Formats: sequence, C-alpha cells, structure tokens
Amino acid sequence: MGDKESIKSQSELAFENEVIEYLTRIGGVKQWEYKKNIRTTEQLWENFKNIMEQNNRARLNGPMSETEFNQVKRIISNLDSPYRAGQFLYGVNGVSEIEIDLDDGRHVFLTVFDQAQVGGGNTVYQVVNQIQRPRIVDGKPNRRFDVTLLINGLPIIQIELKKSLHNASESLNQMEQYIAEKQFSDIFSTLQILIAMTPHEIRYMANTPLSSFNRAFAFNWQDEETAYPIRSWKVFADKVLSIPMAHDLATRYMILDGTKNKESIKVMRPYQVYATKRVLEKVQKFDFKYDDGKLGYIWHTTGSGKTITSFKTAWLASRLANVDKVVFLVDRIALTNQTADAYRAYDPIAGFEGKTGVVSDTANISDLHKKLTKKSDKNIIVTSIQKMSRYVSRDSFKPLDENILFIVDEAHRSTGDGTPSEGMLEAIRKANPKSAWVGYTGTPRFPGTGDVFGPSLHTYTIKEAIADKNVLGFKVEFKETIKPPENPTEEDIDDRIRGSVYDDSPEHVELVVKDIFDNWKKRSNDKKYNALFTVHVGGNRASTPRAMEYFDKFIEENNQRPKEEQLKVAVSFSMDTSNSNTQLKTNENLHRAIKVYNALFGTAFDMTTVRAYTDDLARRLNKTADDGKYLDLVIVVDQLLTGFDAPELNTLYIDRTLKGGNLIQAYSRTNRIHDSVDKPQGNIVNYRWPQQNEYEMNKAFAIYSDRSSAYEQLSIDELKKSNQNSGILAKPFNEVQTEMKNVIHRLSTLTDEFIQLPPSEMAQEEVFEQLTEYNRLMSQLKQYTEDEDKNPISAYDNPADFYERIGITEEQEIMLTTVLAGELRERYAERENIDISQVNLSMVHIHDVKINYDYLIELIAKMADEIHANKIAAAELTREEIDLEIAKSENEAEKSKVRSFVSKIFTKEYVFDSYPAPRDEDKMNQAMDQAQLDTNIKLITQFIRTWGLDNSARSRDLDALIQKHRYGHDDLDKQGELTAIINDARAYYKEIADPEIAELSWIRYRNEFRKAFYLMADNIKKHD
Repeated sequence: MGDKESIKSQSELAFENEVIEYLTRIGGVKQWEYKKNIRTTEQLWENFKNIMEQNNRARLNGPMSETEFNQVKRIISNLDSPYRAGQFLYGVNGVSEIEIDLDDGRHVFLTVFDQAQVGGGNTVYQVVNQIQRPRIVDGKPNRRFDVTLLINGLPIIQIELKKSLHNASESLNQMEQYIAEKQFSDIFSTLQILIAMTPHEIRYMANTPLSSFNRAFAFNWQDEETAYPIRSWKVFADKVLSIPMAHDLATRYMILDGTKNKESIKVMRPYQVYATKRVLEKVQKFDFKYDDGKLGYIWHTTGSGKTITSFKTAWLASRLANVDKVVFLVDRIALTNQTADAYRAYDPIAGFEGKTGVVSDTANISDLHKKLTKKSDKNIIVTSIQKMSRYVSRDSFKPLDENILFIVDEAHRSTGDGTPSEGMLEAIRKANPKSAWVGYTGTPRFPGTGDVFGPSLHTYTIKEAIADKNVLGFKVEFKETIKPPENPTEEDIDDRIRGSVYDDSPEHVELVVKDIFDNWKKRSNDKKYNALFTVHVGGNRASTPRAMEYFDKFIEENNQRPKEEQLKVAVSFSMDTSNSNTQLKTNENLHRAIKVYNALFGTAFDMTTVRAYTDDLARRLNKTADDGKYLDLVIVVDQLLTGFDAPELNTLYIDRTLKGGNLIQAYSRTNRIHDSVDKPQGNIVNYRWPQQNEYEMNKAFAIYSDRSSAYEQLSIDELKKSNQNSGILAKPFNEVQTEMKNVIHRLSTLTDEFIQLPPSEMAQEEVFEQLTEYNRLMSQLKQYTEDEDKNPISAYDNPADFYERIGITEEQEIMLTTVLAGELRERYAERENIDISQVNLSMVHIHDVKINYDYLIELIAKMADEIHANKIAAAELTREEIDLEIAKSENEAEKSKVRSFVSKIFTKEYVFDSYPAPRDEDKMNQAMDQAQLDTNIKLITQFIRTWGLDNSARSRDLDALIQKHRYGHDDLDKQGELTAIINDARAYYKEIADPEIAELSWIRYRNEFRKAFYLMADNIKKHD
C-alpha cells in the first residue's frame, strides 16, 4: 500500500505473529482459528456469509444470492454507533437475527448470534490480521488493522499492538484515529471492544463514537485475588481472550446504556465481572426453600460503578431458572428514581424494536403488590426499603410464594446505624421466607453488614480504585477559624452527641464564607467545577437554622462582591412533618430558600412540590439540567452525601464532624473521574476541630483501604504517610512543588532553556511526556490554597511568587506552553498524518494566556511598513514577535488564518492600498479576509485550469460549493454536486487539462479529481 501506516517493523510483526499463535491454543486447547488468507473487507464479508449459510441451513435452500446477501450487508453497515451494534448483537432475549426477503419470495429470519451457544454450539471463533482498509475520508491514508477477533464472522474485538518500549496509549491513539477516519464502518460496525496491547501493558475499552473517546475508560485487567493489574500479555490472553470469556465480555459483561442523547456501550471492569460471577454462582446453588437467605455482600468502594455491577447481577440473575423475581431495594425514596432511570437505561430490551423492557419501579404500595404477585416479563422491580417495609406490615399481606432475590443498595445504611431503615430489612426478610439477599456497599460496617447479609463475596477498596485510576484521591485542608477549646473529650468533638463553640459563633460563619469566596477560583479550577457544603450542629438540635444562617451569609456576601465573583447558592433539606417545636420555623426557612431559587432559575416550586425542587436542585448540581443553568454551591445537612453522583463536582466543604464510613461516603461525592488534567483530585475543606478531624479522616481511610479491615492503631503521622503513599491523600504542596521543579528543569534542558524543540524524534517524544506531566502537576498546584507552613499560595492572586516557587519565569512559561507546545503539536500532527485538533496536548497555564489583539494588530502593521520600506531584517524580528503572540491562541483555525496572512504580507503577495498600514482592528480584519479571498480565487482558478474545467465550471460555483464544506469531512457530494462537476468535464479534460492530468484514464481522473478537490477545500477551510 505504500503508506507509513501499512509498514510494520519486523519486531512488531514478530510480536503480532506470536500473539496470533498464542490465541489459537490458549491453555493448550484449540481456541481461535487463524484465517491467514483473509486480508480484505470483501474476504471478511464472504467469510461471514459462509458462516451464516452454515448456521441457517434449515431456512436457506443453498448459498445466498448477491441480492439476498446485500440485504444482510446493508443492515450491518447501517449500524451507525457501537450502541446500535450492541443492541443488534443482543437481539431479542439473546438471539440476534436478520430479517430478509429471499429470491423465492419467502420472508425469513436468519440467526447471527445466539447467547445460549456461547463457547459452543454453532458459534465460530476466528482470528484475522493485517486487514487492508482503503481510506474512507478523502485525503486520509489507507490503513491496515493489526489483529481482529471474529465471532460468527463479525469483528467483535479489535487489538492494536505496539512492541516493547512503546506504551498502550499509542495504540489507543491509533484506534481513536481509525474512529475519526470512519474506519470502524461496514463490517467493522459491529466492533464492541478495543484492546491496546504491548508486551507489558494491556488496556481495554468499549468501542465509542469519536466525541466520547476518553482514555480514562481504558482499563487494565486485574488478578482476582490481589486486584493487582495484569502486565503480561499472555496472562491477559489467558484470562480475557480465552473462549468463552472473550465472548462473555463482549456480551454478558457489556452494558448497553440507553441514557437519552448519551447512548453508549460500557464494558465492565474486572472487579465488576468478578463480583457479578460470584453472586451468580451463589444464587445458582441457593435453595430458596431451606437456606437462610444470607448470600453475602459486595464491598466496592464508592464511585467504582456499583449501579452497573448490581444491574448486571439483577439482569443475569433474573434469567436463572430458580429465580422468579429480582427486587432492587434502595434506601432512600429520592434515590429510587435515579436507580430506576439508570436500570431502564441499561435494559438491553427497552427501546429495541419498540419493546418496553423488563425493569419497573413502583408508584405506590398497591402497585408494588401487583408487580410482586402477577406473572410478568417485567421481573426486575426497583423500590424503596421504606415502601417494601410498609407493604409487608399491612394486615392483608400474605407471604409471597415466589423465589425472590433481594438486592440491597447502600447496604451499610441498613445495619444498625440508627437510621429509620434500621430493622426494616429484618421485617422484610421474615415476611418473605423464600428469599435470597445480597448487599452492595462502598463502606460496610464491621461486623454489622456481615451479620445482616452473610460473608463478603468480593472486595474492591478505595486504595485499589485510586491505584487503578477508577476514582480520584483527595486533597484535604483543615482550616482554623475560631480557636477551639483546649483538650476536648471525644464527646465534645462528636456533634452527634454534643454541641460546641462552632455551632453558635457568628464569627465562624463569617470566616468560613469568606474562605469559600476568597479561594473559590483556585478550588473550582477557575469555575469549571462546583461544590457541596454540609452543615451539622450538635446536642440533638435541628441543623437547618444553621444551614440557613450560612445561606443568608452567602447572599449577603454575593451582594457585596462584583458579578464575576458571585456564586449561585441553594440550600436543600427535608420538609419537617414531625409536629415538633421547630416545624414551623424549618418549613418557613425552606419556603424562603425555594423562593430565592425560583428567582435565580425562573422555576415555580413551592411547599407542595418540595420533592420536585430537590430533584431539580440535584440536576443543577450534577450539571444535567435541560436548560444548562447550574449551581455553584449547595448547602445540605445530610442530603446528597451518599449515592449522589456528580463528575463535575470537585469540592466538599464540611462544618461538622464525620467519622468512619460516613466520612468516606461524604468525601466520595468529589472523587468521580472527569477530566484527568482539570480534575486531578477531589478537594475537601474541613472547618472545625482541625487536629482531631484530621486523625478521624486518616483512621477512616486506613480502615476502608484494608481488605481484611485488620486496622492497626497507628499514630497520626504513620496513618497520614500510609494514606499519601496509597494515593488516597494528595501530597503536601511542597512535595508536588519539588516534582514540578524537576519537570521544569528537564524541559529547560531539552529545549535549550525554552528556546527551541530538540531535533530528534525521540527527544521530542520526551518533551511531549514531560509536558503531559507538567499539565498534571500544574493543575494540582493551582488548587492548593496554602503551603505546609500555612503561607497563602495563589497562581491567580500572586503569580510572581508562584513562578518563583516552581522555577520558571512568565516569559519562559509563555514560550513553553504556547510556542513550543504549539510547534510540538504541529510536528506530531504532520508525523502521524492527523488533524492537529486530535493531538491530545491542551496546556494548563499559570495565568490565563490570552492574545492582546491591539498589540497583535500593531505588530502586523509595523511588519507591513518594514516590508514596504524593504527593512527585511527588522521585519523578521517583528515577525518573531507576531509568532509569539499568535501562539497564545488555542484556536487552531484562528492561528492558521493569521499566520497565512502574515506570510502573504512578508512575501509581498499581499500589499495594502496605502502605507503606513492600518492600525484599526476592523480594517485589518477586512484586509485579512480580502487576502484570503484573493488566495481562494487563485487556488480555484488554478484548479479549474489544471483539471480542464474551463468550459464546464465557474470559479464562483466552486467557491459556493466549498463554503458548505467542513474541514476533514467527505461532504460535498450529498446531492451529487461533485459528481456533476466531474461528469461535465469528461468531454474536455483530455484536450485542455494539464498534460499529466490529460493522460489519466476516465476512472483514474474521477478518483484523483475527488482527492485533489477535497485537498483544496481543506486548504481553503483551514484558513477561513
């Protein structure tokens, strides 16, 4: 093929052959059959056709005709997303079929897949390699895919390989490139899993549209017992690519997420697969008549995807012969909707071919009774513990005579923690003797959870999740506001028992609110993220008045600050129906908060719609509100501290004491993965009992990062160090600062003190890696508010001190993060033959680097005057200053347009009507547009002459067509516009085109014309 993508080095080909050889005999038994003669898309289709014919002999009279098979090809080629492909492969109840009309008039359903035959039956497992893929998008290279695993002839798993010394990210980049170039289309539309493999690093991810491609969701596989990542490709092949595991991973352990407008497929992570397998094994062996029902519990740390794991368990268990119904119990009514919505979105049957799916929630107790007692295919029921408890305590209740599997979410809340749901589970269990119980929790209570549910079935701790980059660690601050009493007892500190000076001090409220406002920019990463604030007072008093005191203080502070510093704040607590002395005041406060909220967002909630208000508030906090209007900060007492999932929330403010599992749960609202650079960790700020709360925090993390929970009594320093080493807690500022200084020193060495990129490709690779590390560390450093000695730090408020601390000047930073990073991106794009927007290097700046447009226009005019006066040396120096200023733009199209204009002035291709050149922005922009227009006309006129269109096309028509073009897209022939231009030229091109074009055959002329036209259109659009 001749393109660089096609030419693999000998060592890489040797590795590829070794992988294929191993896949054919994993575990010493026949596995994937190697089809070495299949090398093209057409041969893949032919192979798929043969397998379909073989598996559907009863329905076909012989081989399919071209017309018949074209119907099959069309259905598969029309799968326009991995989600649609996943739905197609799942089919109806696990059988995937294609409906076609045979030439003899019969209408038949042909089986493609049958889940019941995984690993046996008619299922055919094949491996192919070096499949040739001609370009689909004009101007892009032809491609060859490394290794593809076929199930029943369809590509399901794509493996891209890199040899030793390379990393898996390069393979991921390559597959992202294939997606961008629409290469995962036609027969490759069915791909479900992408695997990036080197001899010592393997990562796998679900196939995805380009807009959702996120390396954070490319996982390592893990050892089941230790949770250590598997580094060896052979062990990975044994555990993941063996049959039937590979087939299961692409089907049984794949989630079809049908969330509206965000449809995607999600492949389960290893710990989710292991947990699901263990529960299913227990359920299969369980005797519903005699056993006590305590199957066990899953301990997976908060934020690690328990909803997906519990859904898969519910879904697969509901299909077991010995299970009649699965009931998913949620501990809070507010979470029932969230869980039912998630479950419905994950239901592979819902929405496919008009079906409603098998998941239902319950409107009321009568509805619950109906769903539990009637035979129905809706055999997964989502309801709250409270509703189920009220149902079984009714006088009319009769024990259910069905085998019911109860799955309990947030199981730690049902095991003797003093919450209203304590004891409810026991009542439900007694009322349903033929039931089995499984608990899911991120923070089990020891030994309570085991007493209620039975043994731990699978564990995945916060330490393991952070090491795997499945959740983030925490940067925690303990701020001193007012002076606490000396030598407090444990009871003094615990606000579940006793009140304290913090509860009534107006000065404390003032200092907390001031600290939140003063450091908002730093902690929120310049307002990219939002926050939750939990408030609680001791001595069994209501905490809502204190929450309102804070709310009022925030509003007062907002009124005193400029608009850009104001925060959108709301407060959320439950309506009081207790008939207590505080009921009237609490409800008045809530009503007042709702009115402020209505004014802020144009809503119309009142005291009859408090639940709807709470739901709306949650959507504005987790940034899913339909109108795109979000909250900066929500004040709560206990709401939203467990189960609330918000990847774009990064800070939790705490004015209370938290311990053990409650602390882990609350902290974990901030540690959902979002953007690895912008959100390096969750931020926590504590405002009371700094010393004692720091100890409680370190103790909680020690307990919940230890699988055996054999927590030892360690000193605060030992605990702290251990938690920092585990990555649970961020390192102190000074340590991160030292790491940054080392990175900056290395970058300085590589770039001759930030002057130029090194010439060798290998050194440029290192610059790229160091810049990535620079971004990671810079993002962290900018979110600290003080150093170890409590000195304030701010890249925003005191940049001079910040530059000095990390060992770089402002000029050097601009040079490094704009000019050099920009050049490096350009070189990468050129080398990899990709668009520059796909080079993953978006720089983090100390201070926002913005173009000074007045200064830029002054420079361009100055250079034009120097060129006009033939002062070339002076013009060259001015041009360097222009380059430096342009580099500050993050808009590639803008940079390209200005550079092109500057180049035309420099070469005298563009001359101003009069000199000195204009210093006015509008006039300069007009000149820039005119220069570009002149160039476009020249390019189009030249194209007309070269390709012999003089007698058949006008430059104005071609220009109008190109204006509709989007850079990099093959989009100018939707109504046959380009084909018409080509056909009109057929009669003349041999006589009037350039000689080398005139020699082309008609077929070659058409193909080369298209390529050249898109190249010109891209060139024009690049600078528009």
